[in-house]
Amino acid sequence: MLRTSRRSAAVAVGASATLLAGFMASSAMAAPTPAPTKPAAATNASCPSTPGVTPTTINVGWIGSKSGPAATTFLQASEGARLRIDQENAKGGVNGRKLVLGIYDDQTNSSSQISAAQKAIGDNVFGLVATTSTVSMYPTLKSAGIPIVGFSNPAFGTDNNAFGIASATTGSNPAIAPTQILEKQKQMGATKIAIINHNSASATASQNALANLVPFVPGLSMVLRIADSPQGAHDATAEALRIKNSGADAVNYSGFVDGGISLAQALKQQGVTLKSFAVAGLSDPAILKTANGALDGALGQTYGTVPIGVNVRAAKTFAAAMKAAGLNPYAPAGPIGYVGADLFIKGLKVAGKCPTRESFISNLRKVTSYDGAGLLPGKVSFVPKGIMPNGNPITCSWYTIAKGTELIPDAKATCGGKYIDTASGKVVFQ
Repeated sequence: MLRTSRRSAAVAVGASATLLAGFMASSAMAAPTPAPTKPAAATNASCPSTPGVTPTTINVGWIGSKSGPAATTFLQASEGARLRIDQENAKGGVNGRKLVLGIYDDQTNSSSQISAAQKAIGDNVFGLVATTSTVSMYPTLKSAGIPIVGFSNPAFGTDNNAFGIASATTGSNPAIAPTQILEKQKQMGATKIAIINHNSASATASQNALANLVPFVPGLSMVLRIADSPQGAHDATAEALRIKNSGADAVNYSGFVDGGISLAQALKQQGVTLKSFAVAGLSDPAILKTANGALDGALGQTYGTVPIGVNVRAAKTFAAAMKAAGLNPYAPAGPIGYVGADLFIKGLKVAGKCPTRESFISNLRKVTSYDGAGLLPGKVSFVPKGIMPNGNPITCSWYTIAKGTELIPDAKATCGGKYIDTASGKVVFQ
């Protein structure tokens, strides 16, 4: 009986094997096994030669102020950019190519910036991410057709190869400016405003536009214009006295954050109380401690991203990643460095599997709803149809108010406002 059972089992196993073999053969006939996929490097090897691109890598440059007066304001911008690139490389890069980041210091200096840009070109970068207030390199990059993305400067509104993280800017046209920040300050009680900037080209352009706009905001008048405040920390006593004597009840300051602290401290020493003091780049609560209460009540503005600390998933994710890397997520320029790198990655993705500088520029110009990895307070378009050659600027900002040692974000972004052509008085965009 035992031998019979074994023979039966053997026959059953043999029959099952025969049936399984037949099934596998039938399956193979119905769905042939796909041919092995070529590695990305092998596929990429067939792409035409392009500066900064190999079958396995793409050279990307970051340029900004690691030294000089702007260094404290733009602290951790390059680290934010590196964090975003590291994240993309951890996923395999873009179309099988890892991104190699080079850092170039413009020293907050025009001639140094040109030298740094030329060094980057000599190092064979495909393109650049910029976090800087210096503007001397843009003609060189434009003439060479080198794509550049990043922090708002006049070129981002006019040059076809330049993409601002907040889309087009109006800095190159001082006749056009948005009313939003002035309306915000007016809501805080401002009636007589002093408009001040440090002596850089971009800050001067933006504040000139703002000054031209004041007559078009009912109930608000400009009583003082200072366009040559020193860059960085300085003795602002003379400026504070001019503000005091002008009778201003509000200040709009565009410059490096430590320069804004200097002015706030000088105003406090002179006993000047303002209804609104707007400071571009005020985003780090730690700064409030160094100001010793002088910034209490100040209106904080990021450089275009949502404030860290708001209940936005992307902001929380960014903050956690920065902290995990040992970095300060509240540093004013960390988020714009991160978003700048994200925008560059977006450009590479839409450029195709064989990216060229030309395809990067032309295809990114077709993108209509970029959100900066969720860190922008609104969607931006790079399509060149709008009030500037490069389109329309973003119309949303997210403000904070300094209270003690905290920066309290508004409940939501402020969107809207009008862009006015002050030469004609016409509303050109809203």
